[in-house]
Amino acid sequence: MTALLLAAAVLAAAPSAGPACLPATLGPGPGVTDPFKPPAPEATALNADGKLLYRTAKWDEARAKYRAASGADPSFLAPRLNVACSYVRQERFDEATAEVRALIDAAYLPWSREVLEAADLGALKVQPQMREIQRTLAAAAVAWGAGLDEAVIFIGRQRAPLHVPPQGEGEFILNPHQEVFAFLPSTGRFRQLTAADGHVVAVAVAPDHRRIAYVTAEKLVRGAKPADVWLDGVALHELTLATLTASPAVSIAGGVRHLEIGGMPHGFAYAVDGPRTMGRFLIDPRGTLVLIGGARQGGAPLAALTAAGVRPVLSEPVAGGCSVVARDVTAGGHRAVVVSARGRPPRTMGSTFGAGLAGLPLP
Repeated sequence: MTALLLAAAVLAAAPSAGPACLPATLGPGPGVTDPFKPPAPEATALNADGKLLYRTAKWDEARAKYRAASGADPSFLAPRLNVACSYVRQERFDEATAEVRALIDAAYLPWSREVLEAADLGALKVQPQMREIQRTLAAAAVAWGAGLDEAVIFIGRQRAPLHVPPQGEGEFILNPHQEVFAFLPSTGRFRQLTAADGHVVAVAVAPDHRRIAYVTAEKLVRGAKPADVWLDGVALHELTLATLTASPAVSIAGGVRHLEIGGMPHGFAYAVDGPRTMGRFLIDPRGTLVLIGGARQGGAPLAALTAAGVRPVLSEPVAGGCSVVARDVTAGGHRAVVVSARGRPPRTMGSTFGAGLAGLPLP
């Protein structure tokens, strides 16, 4: 009931929608249907059958299973990478290249990273065809970044998180299975923006909507006292949306108890409270954390992170050809994001595992 009431309130405050806003059927353009939907069981079973045949070098039979898996669930893209790998193992590099290019065009992220890191594609990387793949990667990055200044940016959880014990001292591995995503209100499609092995814990969108800053963390550390808790293995990242160009990651020595990300005229400022690092910082062009003077200026921070996670965002208007309002709500026992425009049914994201405009509570 709470989610329904909040969604109704958002809808009442939402701007009028254009004819293509929050379409009932997907519009054209890059992006996927739903990155949070688990693959169809039939597709995962066929993919597993293909892997068994792959291990015994039965390439044609393996590809038949992989293609059947893709047919059973076209949104399940892992079998397509497996097909490419099978061609490489046979040194059929032209066919492998065609598969790789199609996969990158379908979902630049996360599959560009998978292509570059897959061990069984290693032999392809020293072939002349790799130049063609590099051109595909460059073009796909530009297409994937186009229009993101009019997108709803949020953190989504793709599967059940790794839970940290609620009590007890120690260092605990933290993996909430979260990445940064964009939702395009004009097409109804989603684009993944990070591939950080699920370790993204906070995101902030610059006021001009052209850059994002996001935070990754590896561990939660809990001391003897109840208040003695912090995140460790913390790194700051900045990303230019139009080109998906990432600045070097900047680690915060000693971890973080509390971190605020604020907008600046030409970037972001970070207010850090940690066991070894405290103060207000910028990241300089060399990728170095630089201490700056003065207290936080302007309004509320764009995102605020503690060892418990990120607090919800009450309302975030997103301007553009399809102007919408996004809001964090509680649905199904966890946080979700509702996107609304007047005259259109609202869209809810994260109803299965959770989503938040700046982040989520940490498990």
